Amino acid sequence: MKNLNKSFLVGIFLLSAVFQSHAQSFVEEVLKKPIQQAITENAEVQIQQKESDGTQLEKEAVKGKNLPQVSLIGGYGYLYSQLSPEFPTHYLPITGTPIFEDALVSNFQTQVLMGGVSARQIIFAGGQVNKGIKALEEKQKAESFLAEAGKEEVAKEVVLTFDQLMLLNEVDKLLEDSEKRLNKEHQKVLKAIENGLAIPYDRDKLKLAILELEEKRVEAEGNREVLYAKLTYLTRMSKSELEGIMYELQPFLVKNSAENPENRAELKALESGKKAKEYAYKKEKGLDFPTVFAFGNLTYLDAFNSSLKFRDVPVAGDVKARADHIRLEPAAAVGIGLKWDIFKGGENRKKIKKAEIELEISETKLKDTQEKLELLIHKNKVDLQTADKKVLVAEQQVKIAKNNLNLASKQYASGIVDLTERLASENEFYKVNLNYYNQILNQRNAAIELLLGTGELLDKIYEDYEN
Repeated sequence: MKNLNKSFLVGIFLLSAVFQSHAQSFVEEVLKKPIQQAITENAEVQIQQKESDGTQLEKEAVKGKNLPQVSLIGGYGYLYSQLSPEFPTHYLPITGTPIFEDALVSNFQTQVLMGGVSARQIIFAGGQVNKGIKALEEKQKAESFLAEAGKEEVAKEVVLTFDQLMLLNEVDKLLEDSEKRLNKEHQKVLKAIENGLAIPYDRDKLKLAILELEEKRVEAEGNREVLYAKLTYLTRMSKSELEGIMYELQPFLVKNSAENPENRAELKALESGKKAKEYAYKKEKGLDFPTVFAFGNLTYLDAFNSSLKFRDVPVAGDVKARADHIRLEPAAAVGIGLKWDIFKGGENRKKIKKAEIELEISETKLKDTQEKLELLIHKNKVDLQTADKKVLVAEQQVKIAKNNLNLASKQYASGIVDLTERLASENEFYKVNLNYYNQILNQRNAAIELLLGTGELLDKIYEDYEN
């Protein structure tokens, strides 16, 4: 028992040395380029960035509402109309002849050419424009933070996929070493059969064990092809480039991690989203105020080929009037206008209420998410501590299994144990080693999940890469 405790303490010391050797960089240097490549090529990250660019354009459009709006107008038209004015009947003083006894009938026609410039600028709109700009600025920040969150997820996916490949490399080594040992035993059994010291049954059992190793190798190769295909999709790097990336699986060292999720990109996105809702609410409240604007118009109008004909005018008969041109050049107007929507069926009140509800929803989401992330960080820290301890335990299991394998090999060679026990020790050695590397993968995954929870993953990955 004392020897076991001493071995455990030695394991802790060795694992600490591994951690220290890993302290200069969170992830292996060879992983940093493919991580950056995957982030650059990721469609979701690109979409988030484009949405942020779209919001920027929307913000610029809203800013333009504070600038003068200038319009050019022009047109040509033809007008024809019939007029039938009725006047009270009057009588001439001497003859007593009635005039305007019947309605006058007239025809009017003209052609009009018009052009002009109109300018309008908002002076006051209840702060709606400025609040709208602020809301869009916060929305753009939220979209940028979501893009950052997407980058961290991509980084996590790349690291864990490469880790799976490195695990398969370790599996290949284990299978190769086991196959070498079993082939040696197989050759010994064949000689023993020739000398009458062994039976064919032992030979067949060894052959079966070797075939089982081959089955595992085929399975590993299939998994490797799938992982390379996934990495090719993620990074857009060729398979030959990816095959050149090799590293030894080691536990991650996480020190001085944050205690809260305040750096988490998703949380920052929600905070910016809440601010955007606050500005949107204030913007809608500006609907209660009038809109004051300055305006100016400069118009040119030319009515040409105009004619007016009154038929059957008393005493005068048909009366015709004609004008070659009737011009307004120019007609200018400047001033200040006001528009105040006093009642629109309660539309303004409903918009304000809706904005208030959306703000309350945003505040609730932010508070709930913060509490969940704090709980998640606590869980991730416990998971990482557990994973660290499991790596130590698995390392001790490997040492014990190796000793057992060496002992079983010697005992089988001496005839103390049979082939079944010898093969059992070989299988146990493989399983224990595979478990050890799986525990390292679990520890690396737990470390990544912790840094994802605190929002520090990309900072940890690139903190030494940029220096």
